[in-house]
Amino acid sequence: MHHPTARKLNLSPRAFWAAVAVLTLLRLGVTAFQQGYTWVGGAPLDDELMFRAANAISAGQWLGDYDYLTLSKSMFFPVWLAALHALHLPYLTAGAGLWCAASGLAAAALRPLWAAAPAGRGRCLTLALYAALALLPSSWASYTLRVYRDNIFPALCLLVFAGFAGALLRLWKAPARPRLWPWLAAAGLGLTAGYLDREDAGLFLLPAAVLAAAALAAGLCRRRRFAALPALAWPFGLLAAGVLAFCTLNYTHYGVFTLSDFSSGSFADAMGAMSRVDTDAEAGMLSVPADARARLYAEVPALEPLRYWLEEDPQMANDFRDPELDDYRAGSFYWAIRRAAQFEGIYDSAPAAADYWATVADQVNTAIAEGRLPVREGDRGVRSGTTQPIRAQYVLPTLQESLRSLYWVLTFQDCPAYESLRSIGTEQDIAAWSDYLGCGFNAAAEAGRDTPYYSPAQKLVFRLLDGWRLAAAVGFAGCFVLAAAVWVRGGWRCLRRRTAPGAPWVLALALLGFAALRCGMIAFVEVSSFGIGTSTMYLASVHPLLVLFLFSELWPLLPGLSTPDPREANP
Repeated sequence: MHHPTARKLNLSPRAFWAAVAVLTLLRLGVTAFQQGYTWVGGAPLDDELMFRAANAISAGQWLGDYDYLTLSKSMFFPVWLAALHALHLPYLTAGAGLWCAASGLAAAALRPLWAAAPAGRGRCLTLALYAALALLPSSWASYTLRVYRDNIFPALCLLVFAGFAGALLRLWKAPARPRLWPWLAAAGLGLTAGYLDREDAGLFLLPAAVLAAAALAAGLCRRRRFAALPALAWPFGLLAAGVLAFCTLNYTHYGVFTLSDFSSGSFADAMGAMSRVDTDAEAGMLSVPADARARLYAEVPALEPLRYWLEEDPQMANDFRDPELDDYRAGSFYWAIRRAAQFEGIYDSAPAAADYWATVADQVNTAIAEGRLPVREGDRGVRSGTTQPIRAQYVLPTLQESLRSLYWVLTFQDCPAYESLRSIGTEQDIAAWSDYLGCGFNAAAEAGRDTPYYSPAQKLVFRLLDGWRLAAAVGFAGCFVLAAAVWVRGGWRCLRRRTAPGAPWVLALALLGFAALRCGMIAFVEVSSFGIGTSTMYLASVHPLLVLFLFSELWPLLPGLSTPDPREANP
């Protein structure tokens, strides 16, 4: 006997695509009411670095003149900006369009889950998933209004997970020879762009890609489809090609074959060596505290010229020192020491900078080996890296911050659709940014105040979006608790019956696991290096993973869609 609402949950192909178009226009319409935010002169390490590099690319000069910032970050985002400028596409609208495209791919990826449902009802579920992703409050939050790489990073991550999920579910559910290559190609494009967009993407996206490829390989081998195995190299081939292209361009223009001279190579070696030196400072957020630096100046001749800039220069202290700690936090020290090196002429060329930091690393490690520099308790020898080493003192704070991050995500904290701070810059500066990016900036002030002016129409839209955020937060948190209970129940059933869990259950596990991984990564950096507070900008890639998790677990519970539960079937 059919559920009384079964007929209502039926959607024709024409109605489906019409609804998709309406939702897409609605999402793009939200962006039409938004304005970008910038602080010209106030974000040299972030927004200004990306904007400067994009202008250099447009002028045919790759990333521009070399200095201590040029290769300090992965630089796909300036390429994205330069491409938008060449195509005359508005920056904010293009970012929203990329998000809609990734959301559409993700909605299509999960279609095999409800393949047993009547076609019209299956289209209802696909449309609901697209709507939930496209209208995520985090996708239009104020961080997206900055001219920074996190405007597109969540969409790139979603491409990766959607691509691999689509391939895995089709191999599990589809006929004997499903077409996997379009999904693998989409995953590869997202993996390549994401890896080149953020330095920490390798720790987040690469494990997902490797595990997904392994699962696909196992499934293909079980079906004896050995000829299809080479297709699994697509994502990694695209990644290798992208990295090779960037490294080649860096070598051609700057003389170093590297993706970034910050998170790998001799600078990372030098930072890793300096962080080994023992200290009496108790604050966990300090990587190379003042007493450790004093010992380094005395025993490492290459560092002595940097002493004045790091210890006495008032501008350096104003820009990078934490006034409460009266020292450099780990997340600031590496920028300070690079700028100090530039003041000493070390960054006149990339090869000279690489040689200098190699000398520093060698002198520090030699002094430690000879006993002239004391090492921290638990030191494990030579290390390389700009992040803090994992220590016992960070474990509990990281767990606490991870739980706070989960709460932050589930309740859509810090997701206003407008920036409450006014853009700072001269009229000429703002005009230059606006002309290049094809979008307006909130530089106009309210009468008699230093807060940005928004029109009555904008304010009305922002209020409606905030109302949607509050409603979505209640539903999202409640559905997550229910989905987690359903997922645990499914795993318990398999355990009791001593059967292997089905592919949907495993997919849900992967989505949960990588959401937790991202929360944990950001939490560790927060408690060990930054201390800037929980931020939606760094957690926005978690929201879509949890939406996919909710739909993968809860769709069988919807009225009018009762079909055999595929979660108990073996992959």
